[in-house]
Amino acid sequence: MGLLVSRRRPREIPRQQGLLGNRWLRYAPWAILAAHVLLASAYNLATPFGNNGYANTPDEGAHFQYVVFVAREWRLPVFEGYAGVGYEAHQPPLYYFLAAVFYHLFGSVGKGVRWLSTACSAGVVWLVWLSLRRIAPERPLLALSGTGFAAFLPMHIAIGSAVGNDALTNFLFAAVLYRLLRDLTAPSPDSSFREGTILGILLGLALITKATAVLLVPIVALGAVWGARLQGLSWTLGGLKAAVALGIALLMGSWWFIRNAILYDDPLLQRTFVDVFAGTAKAQDFLERGATWGQYLQLVADWTFRSFWFAYGTPRTASTGLPNFLPDSVYWGLAMWTLMTLFGFLLRLREPTPTGVRVWLILSAATVALVLVSFLLFIRIFFQAQGRYFYPALLPISVFLALGWERLLPPKWHTAAQAGWIGVMLLLAIGCWRYLG
Repeated sequence: MGLLVSRRRPREIPRQQGLLGNRWLRYAPWAILAAHVLLASAYNLATPFGNNGYANTPDEGAHFQYVVFVAREWRLPVFEGYAGVGYEAHQPPLYYFLAAVFYHLFGSVGKGVRWLSTACSAGVVWLVWLSLRRIAPERPLLALSGTGFAAFLPMHIAIGSAVGNDALTNFLFAAVLYRLLRDLTAPSPDSSFREGTILGILLGLALITKATAVLLVPIVALGAVWGARLQGLSWTLGGLKAAVALGIALLMGSWWFIRNAILYDDPLLQRTFVDVFAGTAKAQDFLERGATWGQYLQLVADWTFRSFWFAYGTPRTASTGLPNFLPDSVYWGLAMWTLMTLFGFLLRLREPTPTGVRVWLILSAATVALVLVSFLLFIRIFFQAQGRYFYPALLPISVFLALGWERLLPPKWHTAAQAGWIGVMLLLAIGCWRYLG
């Protein structure tokens, strides 16, 4: 069965198709979302606060230092490396001003500030649900399986229970991609420029959250043009729609880059970052000790895959920042499942697919590819084997895996397999909780 897209709202469908009428399906996504928030709360309570060397709360102390400065001064700090406000003060400001509000709401309690990240990670989970319901509204179990993956991915829960701008970045990436999906699967010429405006606002917010958001610029431009073409508009109007989106984003975000150019003569702070963190582990360090590029990349791939699922810190390893991992057998099992599921996704791509969905899948794959290229350029200089760097693409990854897992199995096994997948992910998330503290 190919991917089907309907303009009917998902809540209309349960009255029309057997299993979909079961009441539990109406509440299941809310139950998954609530379970994600409860798990993030449990991770929050179990994890000591403010440890820069904990893999499950990366650089939290430095991020919180930035939050405290903003909460007390309500102005931007000047980046001075490890001095002054700390080494995360080069980050764009949106997350830190929002976190400053939480800082005051919770009486300057750091673990209270973590709730902002929980709200953002929960937002990603919900956008996965909405995306899969729009891609295949007649198959809610497909949407539930993808939602369960995002909700119970242990490292995603950990990032959602830590102070840092990653969670907001991941949410804004997911929001941009979801808006593109809406635009591509329900084209309406009347709303073309309204969609361009919304895309521009979301992109602008992302640009003042983390520099990684520049990767969304070509995705938004291509998506806006493609969406306009699907609406029957000309290439000229499609280009105008893209210009509206990028123009609004530029108005919202350009001041940050201009400020960096004035203060540091470095709009993206890339050169400044390299200079300040010159003493951290680099690829060159491994090569000078006799490792080949192949061995270095193999180590990076191994640690990155493991930490994509879960890595954690302890008081013993906090001073070095070295991650702790689950037993090898867990990662081997996850690797086998991932490879099989990606093969299923490739099989899915061979099936008939509505044009709007296929275009969105291409844009989503391009997002994953850009995140990968950005990661490779980063690890070419610095040794940073952290799977969380792929979380800006968590929405498309969740969608790809859900589609692939469904395609691998015959239809009569879909219910058991998809429910089983959610159960396994939940058990994995609960199992990882015991390693915290």
